[in-house]
Amino acid sequence: MQTTKISRLAVIAVIFVAIGFALTQILMGQSSRSLPVPAMAAGALWILGGACGIWTFFAKPRLKREPGTSPFPPLAAARIAVLALAGSRTGAIIAGFYAGVALASVGSVDTPAGWSATINGFLAALGGALLVVSSLWLESLCIARDQGTTPQR
Repeated sequence: MQTTKISRLAVIAVIFVAIGFALTQILMGQSSRSLPVPAMAAGALWILGGACGIWTFFAKPRLKREPGTSPFPPLAAARIAVLALAGSRTGAIIAGFYAGVALASVGSVDTPAGWSATINGFLAALGGALLVVSSLWLESLCIARDQGTTPQR
């Protein structure tokens, strides 16, 4: 497994910005309504990203094999690395999609639904970005190191 490249996540996010923007524009053109973005979407993403970050903080000593801690078993460490990989990609998809929805809804910010879609979309996009950052941090701790000096790629 190779480490996640930021450029790959950026490409994923840009693709989903375009998808979210296009879907919102199509919906607005067909029904003159903005795509509803629930506030719970943003809240759930912030909780998920924060929980991943907090878990990473507490798992850091075991992942880095610091003295006085018992390291994770190899299979558990591999599962943690896969979780980090999935979290970074999922966060990029979600952040991109909701950023596209929010950007498309900016034009209708004078209506209550447009305002809600814009604010909640940007908050959800930031929550997705938090998930990406915390997942990348977790992944960086899971890199197998050869005697603690150079990462194996």
